[in-house]
Amino acid sequence: MDLDRAFFVKYQFLEKECHHLVLTLKPVSGLSHKVLKPIVELCLIDQEDISFELIFAPELKNKIKLGSLFYCYAILPQHEIFSCARSSSLMSKGKEIRGILDLSEKYYEKAIAVSAEFLHGAQTFAEIANYPRALFMVHQSLESHLKLLQVMVEGKCNNVHSLDSRIRNLHTHFPMFKSVFMGETDEDKMRFALLDNSFNAVNQNRDLDISAVDASQLYDHCIVLQAAIEKLFRYFMEALQAEYDALVKVQSTAEAELEKSNLAKKKEQEQVNVGADFHSFPWPSRYQGDVQEVLHQIRQENNPEQIMLLNYYVSDANGKGLFDFPQQDNGNAEIYLVVIKKKLGHCHFRKVAYGQVTAVVAFLNTDFLETKLSQGSRFSHTIWNESVVLYRHPRYKPTYSVVPVDWQSMISKTSISWTRNSKLMQDLTDVFAFDNLSSPQLAVLFLNQLTSIGLYSYLYLRIGYAPMYVTMADLVDWTCICDKKVKEFFRPKDDLDKRLNEELLKQMKGRVYELPSELAQLDIEYFRSKAKEIKDFFVDLCDQSMKYMELKSQIK
Repeated sequence: MDLDRAFFVKYQFLEKECHHLVLTLKPVSGLSHKVLKPIVELCLIDQEDISFELIFAPELKNKIKLGSLFYCYAILPQHEIFSCARSSSLMSKGKEIRGILDLSEKYYEKAIAVSAEFLHGAQTFAEIANYPRALFMVHQSLESHLKLLQVMVEGKCNNVHSLDSRIRNLHTHFPMFKSVFMGETDEDKMRFALLDNSFNAVNQNRDLDISAVDASQLYDHCIVLQAAIEKLFRYFMEALQAEYDALVKVQSTAEAELEKSNLAKKKEQEQVNVGADFHSFPWPSRYQGDVQEVLHQIRQENNPEQIMLLNYYVSDANGKGLFDFPQQDNGNAEIYLVVIKKKLGHCHFRKVAYGQVTAVVAFLNTDFLETKLSQGSRFSHTIWNESVVLYRHPRYKPTYSVVPVDWQSMISKTSISWTRNSKLMQDLTDVFAFDNLSSPQLAVLFLNQLTSIGLYSYLYLRIGYAPMYVTMADLVDWTCICDKKVKEFFRPKDDLDKRLNEELLKQMKGRVYELPSELAQLDIEYFRSKAKEIKDFFVDLCDQSMKYMELKSQIK
């Protein structure tokens, strides 16, 4: 016969080891199981206690797809004793095994619950000496367990209520059931037949004479059988679960190794281009590890096309202090970056910190950058041509059309803008000279607007770009790509100064917030002097920025 595979299965039933041979055949026209069965019986004539079955390979696969716990266990590699060289693997995948285990566990829990309810009903009827109905309940309880075994083998069950038929249907796989369930003697067989007879009598509403002794013996016999069935079912479940756990462990190890290998390749492929330029910056080498980690984190979270360094600061650029004791604190480093992505989503500006390094990051998308370069934007030109490229993804190969900056037109536009904004700032400052201005709340609102105009004017004149959807405090950080003058200006000198700065940099968005009590109690002269200080600071910065732009245009 055209044998595809052979599996030799061992299992435990009633503390005895049993053996079952599964012979899978290739579908061959003209041959049936009945024709081949005598051949196998002849081969096994000198073997004892070995049951066998013949099954076509496609039929076996189908039973596994239906959820057969028995066959999924039977075809495990350790049970295979023969394999045709041309045959395809029948081995179940981890996902399929997991599904069968979960489905089998649900069937098991349901069957046990149903059986327990029927046994409770049997006890109730036995107490009033209604033995036909008591055995009816015992019959249903045992039937529930036999259905569980049928699901275990076939992946499904039928609605046959005859216990005799169910046992015969399971004979191929569990030939010992007939003698264990029905007994060896005629008396035992007749007593077991009372279960089916009781079921039929109750359904047909007829009487049946059953003694208390027979009912009690059958009840006890049923308890033993159900315990044996549960143990048999759990044997297959636990054996398959152990195999699944081993498979998952192997797969997890392989996946971990693969992930580790892929990560190493990715790191190698996406290695940050931190070359001589980066290492030549005058900062202590102790920052290098933290900087690398910050850049790695940005790459991992954003999958950028390119990362560019605009500026950096190190708070302790002095030496190591070899004779300092105790060792002095190392201070911090700040790097200012532009990250180019294809799509930004909601992220336009953020800070990333690790160890002693903080990165202030503005995000631009590739379309924005391409458009601005083609329009001659001075900000885009500056970062594109003069920044340090720390990282570029291998897939990013820009071929942008870079149009030169029209400095004459740019200076004209910015000059008109600054003339308008400087007048607004002067007018706001003049408001503080009015004698009728006596409300600290109103004074702070004016100062907030004065700060906003000054900050945005400076960014427009000096940088030419302000990140979108950010707070005023973030914009102060963004000015550090030029220098730290604005940040130093808003560095509080005392607690009162700190509270006022918080109000000045607050995003109002049409709302009026209640002033802190320490500010609400201040004299209006305090706010008047603060307005002049803010106006003078930003006017000076913006005038310098106009001169810087004029100087740069001559260089260009």
